[in-house]
Amino acid sequence: MQISWNTENRVSAWAISDGDPLTPPQHKIVVCYELARRLYRDVEDFHIFAIEALLREPFESFFKDFSPKPRLPPTLESHESVHNMFIGALTWVFFHELAHLNQEHGHIRSKCGGQPNRAGGIEDCESDGDNALTGKAALISHVTEFAADVEAFQHSLQELARHFLSKDLDDGDPQQFRDNLFLLVCGISCALYRFNGVKIVQPHRYPVGSHPTPLRRLEVGVPNIFEKLDLGGRGKSLHNLSRKELVYLCSGAAYSAGFFWLWRYAKGTGIPDNFLAKGLLQDDKLYWREILSAWDEIEPEIIKIRRFGNKQGLLYFTDDFRSKILSA
Repeated sequence: MQISWNTENRVSAWAISDGDPLTPPQHKIVVCYELARRLYRDVEDFHIFAIEALLREPFESFFKDFSPKPRLPPTLESHESVHNMFIGALTWVFFHELAHLNQEHGHIRSKCGGQPNRAGGIEDCESDGDNALTGKAALISHVTEFAADVEAFQHSLQELARHFLSKDLDDGDPQQFRDNLFLLVCGISCALYRFNGVKIVQPHRYPVGSHPTPLRRLEVGVPNIFEKLDLGGRGKSLHNLSRKELVYLCSGAAYSAGFFWLWRYAKGTGIPDNFLAKGLLQDDKLYWREILSAWDEIEPEIIKIRRFGNKQGLLYFTDDFRSKILSA
């Protein structure tokens, strides 16, 4: 696989897959320097927000019942927190593009969504502009973005655990893991808002455009994080975080990034409707019924052509969620 940097003045990254998905891969990931620059400035600004505005009203009241509360790690210097958030965000972007290639989403979109393959190219960039996808093309694009997100979360968590945890607990550092998990989720959340652009977009009932809203991506991604780390109740022995603490820590990080984006870029006052995560079952069930149907359509093909990785990296919806969405 080839990885390269691009000097165009674009907030963008993309993945290119040439050739048949069942033949040896010809893969390339391209990241624009401008994306890295903007991500770094975003986490710098988030850091300022987190040490100033986040500690005051109304945010203090919003997070009063959270334990742990969303706070920058006191064990790290400011430049270390900024650096780790930036590296976490940029690493996640790389893994997201890698997931598009691993699951051959260019082929999937061409075969199932009627989109021109464009040599397998899939681009993640700041906003859709005026040529937003609609219909089946938008639906398949949305569901493959969710699928790439989930695999990217899997790889990111594996790397975080590799750095800070160990099967031999004497060699692990659960506090460092906890601190950097918070920074990772903050960084990824900032990246998702950056890709959406500075506009505040409300969710549609049907998929529109190439990418879901940041909120919907976080609604899938954040529970995916704490589900994986909880390990069915066994995870605390590794990282000293209960399921409840994982929920508060990861949700608090994502909420904080959302508040930051409003604080930094919103033109109006107050919090827009449907801006904060409430759980997938509180979202428009028609949208998720479409996503479920599309994933069931493409999952067998993805499993057949997926290059590597265990099933933990695949998008998954529980039977309970399915029954409640499909029966609504």
